[in-house]
Amino acid sequence: MTGTGYPSLGEIVAQHAPKVEYERYLFASRFIFRPPSFPAIWLLVRLGLTGEGASWLSGLSAFLGFVCLLWPGGGLIWPGVALLVLFNFFDCLDGGIARALRARNPYGRFLDSMMSWADMLFWPVIGVVVWRDSGLRLAGNAAGADPLAWLAVGFLCSFFSSYYVYLEGVFDEVLRPHWEKLSAAPAAQLPSSPLAGKSGPEFWARVAVSNLRVRETHYLLLIPVFLYGAADLMLSFFLLFYAAFTFALVLTYCRRGREVLKSCVGRETAK
Repeated sequence: MTGTGYPSLGEIVAQHAPKVEYERYLFASRFIFRPPSFPAIWLLVRLGLTGEGASWLSGLSAFLGFVCLLWPGGGLIWPGVALLVLFNFFDCLDGGIARALRARNPYGRFLDSMMSWADMLFWPVIGVVVWRDSGLRLAGNAAGADPLAWLAVGFLCSFFSSYYVYLEGVFDEVLRPHWEKLSAAPAAQLPSSPLAGKSGPEFWARVAVSNLRVRETHYLLLIPVFLYGAADLMLSFFLLFYAAFTFALVLTYCRRGREVLKSCVGRETAK
């Protein structure tokens, strides 16, 4: 800490070190959102903003961004995109501010998680935008698809993108401890990231999947797809991506679950 009681810029960067490996191959975060977050944290802690305050500001930015995207006539598309980018930027700040102030707490983590409502609404909102504005449908117009179908595509995309997160959480809570016992891989020996120990095509496939999963990529992709009127292609692609990813998780976790079942690890036994 400096003599003023606030962390220096160098200290703020150093406090972020535990997340550097996680963000190493998340290109939008590493090269676009993270670099300006450090000076922003330096300034905002001196202005009195807390991590909880940053979380509320992120939620407000998301809400206003969706209002702009859904505005009648579609005249506020670009302010909406800008506000969603701002939402993601504030989401990068809340944890950093809490670390800088040494004020991390359960309520702050709860608020950060609560703002996931924006992720759940993102794809339905894009579905509404594509349904309403024919200028944003490239392949859809050529194929003669019913515009109403884009509402269903948006909601299905939201379902799969939320359900895979739920599946991962359930696996971590219910099966992972038993799977680790079965695979003789205690937590201390587990890879530090999904990319650890991978190489070649599998490594780059995992890099691509990791980047496609994060909202930073989605928000930045809005810029070219809105510019070129191809939002329907983006929506269709992510529906297929999330559906395939969800089914792959179901198959993987069920296979692991069956192996745990066969091994009797964690099974209740009669006395």
